[in-house]
Parts: sequence; C-alpha cells; structure tokens
Amino acid sequence: MTLQPLEFPSSDEDWSVLVVRVESLSRIVVRLVGEQYSDELDILEANMQELYTGPLGATMSSEWLREGDCCAVEHDGNWKRAILLLRNSPATVFVGDLGCELQVELSRTRPLPVRFQQLPFQAFTAEPYCLRDLAPFLSSLEARMFERWSVFRHNVLAADVVARCDGRPVLKLFDTTGEEDLCMHVELLCCVLGELSPRLPSSCVPKFLNRDGLLFVHSPLSALLVQLVEDEMNQQLNEDSCRQNLRPQRYQIGTLYCVRYARDARFYRARLVQHGDNHALVCFIDYGNFETVSIEDMYTLSPDNAHRLWQLLPAQAFCVRLHGWNPDRADELAELCGDRVLPLQVVEPQVESGGAPVARLLFD
Repeated sequence: MTLQPLEFPSSDEDWSVLVVRVESLSRIVVRLVGEQYSDELDILEANMQELYTGPLGATMSSEWLREGDCCAVEHDGNWKRAILLLRNSPATVFVGDLGCELQVELSRTRPLPVRFQQLPFQAFTAEPYCLRDLAPFLSSLEARMFERWSVFRHNVLAADVVARCDGRPVLKLFDTTGEEDLCMHVELLCCVLGELSPRLPSSCVPKFLNRDGLLFVHSPLSALLVQLVEDEMNQQLNEDSCRQNLRPQRYQIGTLYCVRYARDARFYRARLVQHGDNHALVCFIDYGNFETVSIEDMYTLSPDNAHRLWQLLPAQAFCVRLHGWNPDRADELAELCGDRVLPLQVVEPQVESGGAPVARLLFD
C-alpha cells in the first residue's frame, strides 16, 4: 500500500488550516483542521509513538527498507510517516504530514505497518492569495519574511479557496485568534515594513504635481502598498461605530491621522501641519499635497490598531523636481501621466539636505 497525498476539499465552505511550512511567497504547506483530518492524525501519531518507543518498536529494523517504501522516521523526538526517497547515508525521506524532505540517519527509520498507511498524508501545498502581485517585488526579502512567519505557523487559520493554480488551491487566509479576522497578507506585509521605505525608483507612478514643478511619485511597489493601506483603512472607517471610537481627544501637530478627502470622500493618511477650531491644514503623506480639511473629517490612528498596515507603513510619496518645468503645461502633463507606470530618469541627484533630485519622465 502506498500513502496518498491529501486532496483539498472542493466544497465552497471555509476550512480551518495550520500553516506548517513556507517554501516561497507563492507556495506554502498547510494541514486541514477537523475531526477527519488533524484529529485523526493526532490519534495516529500517538499510536505510532507508543509503538516505536515500546519493546516491539525496538525490535523493528530498517534493514529491509527500500527506496519508495513507506516508513516511520524519528523527527524532533516524535515519529512521523514518510516515504524513503534515497537510501544513502544519511537517507533522504519525504515526511508527508509535514510536506517536506529531511536528511536522517537510516537508524532513525522503521518499517511502517499497514494500519498507519490508511490515512492520506495530511499536508498539501497551496498558494496564498493576495501575495501573487507582491512576489516580484519582495523576492529579495523572502528569507527575512520566512524567518518571521513563525508568528503564524501552527496557529489555526480560516481558509477560503478562491481559485486553483496548477492543481494547487489558492487560499485566502485569515487569522481568527484575535478579536477580529485579520487578512493574512496585511499581517505578512507588516513583517517587512522596515524594508519598504520609499527609494527613488527607476520607474514610477506619478501621483501629485504642484505649481512649482515638484512631482510626488510612487514606485510600483509603493502604489500597490498604498492601495492595500487605503482599502484596509476605508473598510474600517466606513463603519460608523469604528469612526466614533477613533475621534481625536486632542489634535497634535506632526501626528498622523486618517483624513477624509473632500473630492472623493475616501480616507487617506495625513499629517497635521496646523489647526484651528474648525479646520486644519494637513499633508497627505502618500501623495505630497497639502489641503485644508474640516476637523470633523479627521480620525486617529489608534494604538489599539497598531498591528494595522495603515498604522505602520512609512510615507510612500517620493519627491522629485521636474527637469525643464513649465507651469503652463501642468494640466497637459497630468493628463499624459494618468495612473501609468513611467520610466524616471535622474538628471541631477540630490545635492543638499532636504533638496529634491531633478528628474524627467520618459514617455513613449
């Protein structure tokens, strides 16, 4: 008998899963939680532990194991089900309930009785939804990101199958251990925010142009992060009960607030520059523009929401001074830019503290 891999259920309902291994930004290994899955595996592994640590287990030998055979392997003091891949020294085994290959001494393997081969391997690979678009930008951060995945590993997460890719389910994961569900991709981004301060990009998305020729741009990654921030923030602040709890008790210059922008009624991150009794001057930190807004449209970034991406993300607007700036062509330039990603060529680097580099946008 050969142990079979587990097929993720095709049902439309949500499932609870444990993340047991991270292989890349687009490939994780999870286990299903439930009576037919993790509960049965716990019972099976307890029975294996009893067998292999008892007198009968001591008499079992790996001498007759061949490549491709089902076997038991001792891993971190526990016995796991595996397939013997290479009978070398050390041997290579695939531990199907963990979804990984291990190098072990052959003396730490044992034959696996048929009764332990009935339950399919419980680990299967999946793709985290919402990290697809980030993968090209974050490839250099993968090692650090994986180190910090330990905060999520072995927590029970809700999993919703949103698609299938190359036979693997694409899962939208939610952390249900707190008072509310938190989108997993937002939490993952928080792990690497220290690396995501904006730098002068070679290509950019123009966002705001003032009359002095100062252009505020996003890198493609910044544009994606800002969109995530704003969607998360607006989802929270569109709930009346949430807004009431985030009313500022006092206003402090230099503090970051969630501010409603009058032109589209959406909330954006803004820093307070000055304020009076009814109005305030703020700078929208991800766009660079200054606006006078009503005090009634300002809300705090509460310490209670310190885990939120919109609380932690550094300002993403990068300022450059346009080469050969002609204010009479401002409207024409704004129309040409739209939301396109355009090459950015530096003409003069930053020459003094606080000074903006001089650059030109390259159009086709």
